[in-house]
Amino acid sequence: MNILACMFQGGGNVPLIVPILQELAARGHRVRVMAGPGVRHSRLPISASLLQRISDIGAELVRFDEPEVHPFDEGRYSERPLIASWTPASFRSPQREARTAVWAPAWSRNVADELRREKADVVVADFVLLGALVAAEAARIPSVALMHTIYPWPVAGGPPYGPGYAPKAGLSGFCRDVIGRAIVDRLWIRNALSPLNSARLLSGLQAVRSPLQQYGTAARVLVLVSPAFDWPAPRFPANVRHVGTPEDRSGPIKPSEDWLTEGTGPLVVVSLSTLDQGQSGTLRKILAALADLPVRALVTLGPALEAGQFEPPANVRLVDFVPHDLVLPNAHALVTQCGIGTVTKSLRHGVPMVCLPLVGDQHDNAARVAARHAGIRLPANAGCGDIRSAIMRVLQDESFQQGALALRSAMLSDGAPAHQAADQIEQAARSLDGDRSG
Repeated sequence: MNILACMFQGGGNVPLIVPILQELAARGHRVRVMAGPGVRHSRLPISASLLQRISDIGAELVRFDEPEVHPFDEGRYSERPLIASWTPASFRSPQREARTAVWAPAWSRNVADELRREKADVVVADFVLLGALVAAEAARIPSVALMHTIYPWPVAGGPPYGPGYAPKAGLSGFCRDVIGRAIVDRLWIRNALSPLNSARLLSGLQAVRSPLQQYGTAARVLVLVSPAFDWPAPRFPANVRHVGTPEDRSGPIKPSEDWLTEGTGPLVVVSLSTLDQGQSGTLRKILAALADLPVRALVTLGPALEAGQFEPPANVRLVDFVPHDLVLPNAHALVTQCGIGTVTKSLRHGVPMVCLPLVGDQHDNAARVAARHAGIRLPANAGCGDIRSAIMRVLQDESFQQGALALRSAMLSDGAPAHQAADQIEQAARSLDGDRSG
C-alpha cells in the first residue's frame, strides 16, 4: 500500500508514532511522511533527530510548506476562555490543546497538495492534525487518527478530560462529569471550530457544529493506550480502538555507563518530560527530597534540562539519557510527570510511581495510576516533605508494586501495540468506503 503519514515535531508523540510507521514499512508498504513543526505554544522546529528517524525506518520524507505567518500570530483565531476571560484552572489544558486547531488550514492545504501529486491508499495522521483528516475526507481516502493519549473526548459515563478526575459514583459524580464534559465541549467549539471549518470550506466540505465531529470521518481512531489503563466507557464511538502503547527502543546506552553498580539502597529513577514544561523547579524539590533518603537515584534530564542548573546530592546521579528499558528492570520506584510513554514503560516493568503531573494528559494519567494503586499522585506544588514521604511509601508498601504488576499483567494481553495498530491501518485502507465495523 501507499501510505501518507502526517506528524509534527513534539515530545511524547514521536516515540509512539514512529514504531507504527516502522512496522508498516517493515511489512513492505511504501510510507511517505509529511513532518511539520510543533503545533503547540513551544513552536518547536523540526529536529534533525526526527528527520533521521524517518530515514532510518525506511520512510520517505515529503515536503511541508509552513505558512508565511505563524498561525498563532495570524490574529484570526485568538485563544478564547470558557466565559469572558475565565476558564477553570483544571480545564486550561483542553483549552490550550484546542488552540492547536489553528494549524488546520495549513495542514489541509499541504496534505491536499501532496495527495494531488500522488494518491495514497490511506492517510495516517497524528490526531492533533485535524487538517490532515479534512484533506483525506475531501479526497475520499480512508484516514486513521493516532491518539497518543488516553481517550480525551467526552463519553457518557466517563469523567471529562483535563482535571485528572477519577470515576465517582452517585449524583455528585454524575453532575461533576456532565458539567465537566460540557466545559470540554465548549472549549473545543470556542477555540477549534472556526479554523477547522475554514479548512473544511476551503476543501469543499460542509461546516460542522463541533470539532469532535471530524474524528467521526476517520475509518479508525487508534488510542495508543492499553484498554486496561484507560477508564472503561460503555459507549466509545464505533471507530475507536485501544491498541496499547508502542515501544520505542532507540538510543542505546553507552558501554562506559556503570551507574547500576554505584551506591547502595533501592534504585529510584526520576524521569521528567523531554520537553520544557516548567519542570526545573519540580526537579529541584525532588533532589532535595532524595538527599537524606537511604536510596540511590538516577535522574534523566533529557534535552530540556542541563546538569549545570542543579546541585545533586551525593546519592543522586544526573545523566542526559538512559533507555527506560535498560534502567527500569533494576528500579524500585519511578518519579515522573506522567507522560503516557513513560508511565507505560514503568508499568511494563512493574515499577510503582510517584506522580507529579504538570500539563496536558499528565493529570489524567496520574489519576489512573493512583486509582489502580500503582503509585501515588501529588499536586504539582507539592513540597519536599510530601515528595520524600511519597517516595518512601512507594518503596516500603508492597501493595504499590502489586498494583503495578497487576496492570502489567493486564497490559500483556495487548500483544504488540505497533503490530495491532498496523493491522488496523491495513484494515482501514482496504475498506474502500471507510467502513468502521472491522
